Amino acid sequence: MGTPHALAPTRPATLHGARNALKQLIDAAIQGHPTPLTRGPHHALLTTPAHATELGWDLIQAPTHSIADARRQLGDLVQYGAEGHPQVLCRHKTPVAVLIAAAADGTPAPPAPHAEPAPDTAAPAATSAPDSTPPPEGLQTVQNPLPATPADEAAKDLAPAPATPSAEAAIAPTTSSELQPEPAAHDTPAPADTPPASPGTTPAPPTAPTGPPAAADPSPAAPALQHPVTPPTALPAPPSTPPEPSPPAPAPAMPGTGHEPALPAGGTPAIAAPRTPRRLAALAQALDTVLPTTAPTGETTTPTPLMGLSTGIRALDDVLGGLQPGRFYLVAAVPGAGSSLIATAAARTSALDQHQPVLYAASGLTRADIAARIVAAHLPVDYRRLRAGRLTPTEQDDTAALHHHLAQAPLYIDDGTDLTTDAIAESVPDLPGLVLVVVDRLQTTEDPRLPLSGPAQITDAAQALAHLARTHELPVLAAVDTDDPQLIAALSLDITITLTRDADQIHATVTERDLGPQATLTLHADLAHARITDPYASPVTPTSAPQTPPTTTPHAPAPTPQTPLQAPTGPSPDPTATQPAPTAHTAAPRRPSPGRTTPPPPQGGYANRDYSYFTGMITRAVDEALHDHDGDITAATEALVKKAVPNAMALFEATRVGGNYEHTVYPETLEFLRKKTKDGADEIWEGRHNWTNTQLTDALQNGTHPPVTVNALDTNASFLSAFKTHLPIGALIHDPHGGFDPKRSGIYRLPTRPTWHHPDLPDPIGNRREDGPVLLDDATIRLLIRCARLGLCEAPHITECWTSGASEGLLEKFRRVLTEARTNALETDDTVTVEYIKSMYSKFTSTIGESSVNRDIRRPDWMHIIRSQAFANLWYKSHRAHSNGLTVVRVRGTDELHVTGDWRTVFTEGRLTTQMKQKDQYLLPRKSAR
Repeated sequence: MGTPHALAPTRPATLHGARNALKQLIDAAIQGHPTPLTRGPHHALLTTPAHATELGWDLIQAPTHSIADARRQLGDLVQYGAEGHPQVLCRHKTPVAVLIAAAADGTPAPPAPHAEPAPDTAAPAATSAPDSTPPPEGLQTVQNPLPATPADEAAKDLAPAPATPSAEAAIAPTTSSELQPEPAAHDTPAPADTPPASPGTTPAPPTAPTGPPAAADPSPAAPALQHPVTPPTALPAPPSTPPEPSPPAPAPAMPGTGHEPALPAGGTPAIAAPRTPRRLAALAQALDTVLPTTAPTGETTTPTPLMGLSTGIRALDDVLGGLQPGRFYLVAAVPGAGSSLIATAAARTSALDQHQPVLYAASGLTRADIAARIVAAHLPVDYRRLRAGRLTPTEQDDTAALHHHLAQAPLYIDDGTDLTTDAIAESVPDLPGLVLVVVDRLQTTEDPRLPLSGPAQITDAAQALAHLARTHELPVLAAVDTDDPQLIAALSLDITITLTRDADQIHATVTERDLGPQATLTLHADLAHARITDPYASPVTPTSAPQTPPTTTPHAPAPTPQTPLQAPTGPSPDPTATQPAPTAHTAAPRRPSPGRTTPPPPQGGYANRDYSYFTGMITRAVDEALHDHDGDITAATEALVKKAVPNAMALFEATRVGGNYEHTVYPETLEFLRKKTKDGADEIWEGRHNWTNTQLTDALQNGTHPPVTVNALDTNASFLSAFKTHLPIGALIHDPHGGFDPKRSGIYRLPTRPTWHHPDLPDPIGNRREDGPVLLDDATIRLLIRCARLGLCEAPHITECWTSGASEGLLEKFRRVLTEARTNALETDDTVTVEYIKSMYSKFTSTIGESSVNRDIRRPDWMHIIRSQAFANLWYKSHRAHSNGLTVVRVRGTDELHVTGDWRTVFTEGRLTTQMKQKDQYLLPRKSAR
């Protein structure tokens, strides 16, 4: 019987779970661990065809299903298998698993000794000879578990009439020893001069029917038609004398079976083999793919984003909704317009950023071409210098650091010269967990050495790739090197993205087959780094949506002072509907502060993005506080400061809806990140500045330097600007070998404090002086690396690190919203909002570590990195002042910079985050008091 098969150690609790894990269950069966599956009272076993054959099951005529189809109708297939009708599952065209009957405990059941009639055919016992025997193995009647259809009834009406008693008497019962399968050598019809059977012997039937026998009596009324089906070929009435054999007619293929029915050896054609039921989806299932679902979270619901795989270009993702499973996307453009770069961007985003398997089919390109584009775009470095081998020392260091990250990416490149769509389809089952297929590219100019070239081959390839997407439930994206509208229209594909290039701008038109153009957008061609990026101004213009007047949707009442702001479930459909609707609680007009005026509507918002929905959360909170305190600015500000932590967290979570990464909120806190005492500190060094230019002050005191006028400058919103930093996404993972990866962030151990020999500039890691190893966070390490590139110090020697994959965008939207709200408040002299925003970003920074005030997040590593980034930003400003001829006199904390000279030639004066303001001016040396 072969190797024993042990049941899988765990089994899915529900059919829903089995559908989701079907590929894994099949792999487990192949490894010798079949899985029992249950649907109500029906029990089946998912095992391999070889195992089923060992148990005696005949799979020759068993229906076959692709894995994608089997996942959708798994419940029905389990029931059919439990009823004794094996269901074969195929990966591509290869049978890999089968569902057979089993006991409740998962023990496989042996096949029935006699083939039972199919449920949709009439087989009353009274019309069969009591001593009739079933056909031998290999010729059993195929049982169709589906109910009878009118087409089946029509076939029965055309069946031969029941034999008369005299005819029955002339035909003796056939024993199993007399009925043998005809050898393969006799597949041809018998010659015309074949002698007839001798009298008194039982004439052998001309064929062994593969379908169910015709019923002698009409069957009971069949159920209503479930699926349209081609009526099978009817058998003619038997003549009184044996007719001459005729060539067999091909039996019609049953839709959805995945195989052709067997042909009889000769004589009349057999009834078509039973079919697999058509795949039907209820409207509720279809709605799940297009409408957002909601998950209850207390009193509110949070939308579940239905974004597919990202293309790596946000503006394009907003139009497409991501690359959706089962859809084929064709990017059409003339050579040089960027179609291949979009293909590379989609593959790079899924494989490198999301760590999901991607198949990259390169036709006309080599693996070196693909690798060079990925490195240039991902780092980024100059593509031409990379291909020419002329990278700068800094770029060489960056590429060396990126090599390990790239080598681990699950991106599989097929650049074979014999690349065809069949080869692509055959590779899909070989890549477990595959999420995307990219074909780069289809070539219109025919090349006999490239199978995917030429107009006819492009048409066939596009159709085959669209079929591959549907059958494997995968998004498939292909690039074609033409934008010929006639050729593209002839392909008639799901989604077409047509690109035209104008200098460094790429205009993209997204067209859907049945609905025409859907949107046009402008992208940025960053050809120096072999990539396409989001535009600096990203207008997305619908091209076919009906123009309807906007509907103003009033906002819900503002939250009460006792509760934090509620995180939004999505942006307002109308950007103008950001002011609170008049309610019993907000009916009174807002009391403006002295000199306050209504700000003009923002022209496109921060970075030409509309953040009015989120800034409206801040506006409503301020309105609420002013209303509750009768316009008392001081009282309202104090009330807002008390709510700054919960309201900041609510705003932060709102800006994270639909983000690319799901950050870990409460990872395990490493020992060196824990405070040793309640009011103590942990072991992480921050580059806190408390520096004075002692060389200058000593010279001033000694009289060797003339007196100087010092300008005390102040950095605006230093912690807010520090939100733009590389933060670890998940829990920190220990690497005892150390090293630095620019795509990761965390904590790093250095064997000793780096030395600094520049008395006219502050030490990048502050004034702290201790012997032995030091622990520095990511922002400080990046500052030291920058100083090393500037030739100011040696590169940090990292012996050990604790890091996670990093993103510079985790707080970016949060930062932009607060920056835009702060800018608007400054323009209108709204001191309440300015102080409220200051409290939000400063308390967010100080409470995301070990604080009982903020229980929504616990990331002490983030706290250190943000604070160190603020210190680093101040160091960059001091170095900028020094490089432009100013003398740096003093550096304090995160925002205090004292310089001599005309500082307005170096910095812009103002109160915005990118500007500096003067707080004081004094003379050194200071005159001693008499």
